[in-house]
Order: sequence, then C-alpha cells, then structure tokens
Amino acid sequence: MAIDRNISSKSVIRKIFRDVNPNTDNWIDDAIEWIGEALEHIGASPQLVTKTVLLDVKDYKAIMPSDLYYINQVAVNTTAAGTSVASQMDTIREKLDEIIAGGDNASAQLNEVNSRLHVLEQTYLNSNSLDILAYCTTNFPKNIHCEACVNEHASGDSCYYIDNDLIKSSFVTGKICLSYEAFPVDDECFPMVPDDISFKEAMFWYVYKQMLLGGTEPQVNNKIDYLFADEKWKFYCTQARNGAVFPDIDKYESFMNQWVRLIPNMNRHSEGFAGLGQRESLDRGK
Repeated sequence: MAIDRNISSKSVIRKIFRDVNPNTDNWIDDAIEWIGEALEHIGASPQLVTKTVLLDVKDYKAIMPSDLYYINQVAVNTTAAGTSVASQMDTIREKLDEIIAGGDNASAQLNEVNSRLHVLEQTYLNSNSLDILAYCTTNFPKNIHCEACVNEHASGDSCYYIDNDLIKSSFVTGKICLSYEAFPVDDECFPMVPDDISFKEAMFWYVYKQMLLGGTEPQVNNKIDYLFADEKWKFYCTQARNGAVFPDIDKYESFMNQWVRLIPNMNRHSEGFAGLGQRESLDRGK
C-alpha cells in the first residue's frame, strides 16, 4: 500500500516533548538525522516532489538545492533570446534586492517585480530553447541522477559535473536549468515524512531510543529503558515496512547523504534547532 500523505517531521519532535518531556533539548539537533535513519531502516522515503529551478552559475559553479534527492535533467538555454532573458533576470534580481533592503511599503513593488521575474523564467525555460548538457567525464554518477537520464549520453560544447553540493560547468557564468526530485519540506524547511501511524510511531521510538542511548533522561515515563524503546521501534518498523514504497536501490545508497543536506537549510530558516526546544515556538500541543 502506497502512502501518499505527508506530515512535517516537527510532529515527531512535538510528540517527544509531549509524551517524554525530556530534561534537555540538546538532542534536537540530531532528531532530524535520526528520523532519516529510521526511514532508511524501514526502507522507504517520503513521496518526492518534482521541481524545476534556474541556478546562477558564477565562477564556473552553481549551488545545488538543499532539498535535492536526485536529478532528472540538466539543461541550458544557449539561444540569443535566452541570453537576453537571463540578463534581464539578473537586472530584476538586483532591483529585488534593493526593494527588500528598502523595507517598508515594498509589498506592491515586490509583487510587480516577482510577477515580471516569473514571466521571464518561464520564457527562459521554454523547452524548445533548451539544450541538454553533457556530463564532463565518463564516470557518470547514476546514484544522483534518474534512471536513463538523458544527460548521460548527451554531447555538445558545454558540460557539467557534480562536486559534492555544487554543479560545476564548463562556462564561467550563466544559467543552468535543473529539473529534480525533491524532498517535500514544510514552510520552515523541515522535511516532510509519511503521514501514517506506523511510520510516526516507528520514528518516535527510534528517536526516543537514540536519546536514551545518548544519556537524555525523560521526566515522564522514566521507567522506559533502552531495551523497551528498542523493542517498540522494531515492532513499528516492521509494521511500517509492510506499507512502504521501496526506492530504487541505487538511489537508496545516497538517501542519508541527501537527507542530512536539509539540516543546514533548516537552521537558517528556523533560527536553529535551539528554538524548537522552547515550547512556545514548537507549539507542542498541536
């Protein structure tokens, strides 16, 4: 049975606060990684979301999105019209930065500029004007690309290669069109997880047992020890596995590497995990 509903991973952290009331919040930094480990043990990943973005290439490199799981396609618009549109987008983004820096009474201007930027992006992404980029080396990394990726056998003067969190290109500056499968995230960039009772219980007990292993003491249910928590984890892990949709084995090798890339992005958007330890900011009762 496929699970097509997702819920924020913050729900697992809320449940820990509510049901365990731990005596410290120093485990929160590790909680998202533990949730990823639990999903890896279960053998399932959240339902992915297809996204298309334009990446700015500067000094031969562009930063890959933090929510990227694997790449569908890498392309570039080399037409004269595409180059012109790219230049216009850069000018508008500079204007956007100026408006944001201006602060008050900027909402109307922001809406207008964002609308214009959206139109230009759609023009640039016109599929009839895009050229598939070749990979720069013969060692094509299949674990981070989709099955039968068109980039593997593409040819042309321009090319790219993957270097950790960067896409490096053969051209100094420009735009790269990236289509990719993404981890779904909430509005604070916390990863979404399957909204299923067996999954949620399994993730709860996995995080709980890891907390106990690290020495965190609960202030309620203090008779629950590591062995009990581990048994509960194994029980719900088996239940969740029965309803899991298993990803391709090559993609699964990079699951945790890609999952933990989300954590720095979440820190930026939510002012660090420390804020989640405060009951008000986490809104634990919901």
